[in-house]
Amino acid sequence: MSNAAQKQAELISPDAYPQMMGRQDAVRAMQSLRSRETMVKAAAAMEAAMPAMKIAILQYVGELEEAGSDMRRIFDKVHEIRGFAETAGLVTTGRIAEILCRYMDDMERLGKDLDTHLVALHVSAIARAARAEDDDVRLGEVVAAELAELVARKLASTTR
Repeated sequence: MSNAAQKQAELISPDAYPQMMGRQDAVRAMQSLRSRETMVKAAAAMEAAMPAMKIAILQYVGELEEAGSDMRRIFDKVHEIRGFAETAGLVTTGRIAEILCRYMDDMERLGKDLDTHLVALHVSAIARAARAEDDDVRLGEVVAAELAELVARKLASTTR
């Protein structure tokens, strides 16, 4: 904003805004939001949205695989996958995407080059997990733990 525009701007204190609802209405709204009925409706809405979310995740996975060695595209797609895979019922996919995101973020923060083989291994694991018929969370946790350990070793050797 230019200096002239700043001089013309009028600051309005937060207290000067009208209340959107009164105290009693706010209490009723909070009670409604915390009610069992609202929780059941929200769960039903999430359940109904899961097939569409899974389709979107699979599309991101396809784009992730197509990214090849373009680390910027991989970074963008894996962050999208991490963002809502678990909500879509793809817990293992989300967990592995989270590990890759952290690795990529840490390496960027350290100013180090990414290990393309390690990234490719994660991309492959994300794709397999997303396309699995059933999300075997227990087995997925084993795979995720192994990948996390591999990343930890890689980061430890990078910072020495």
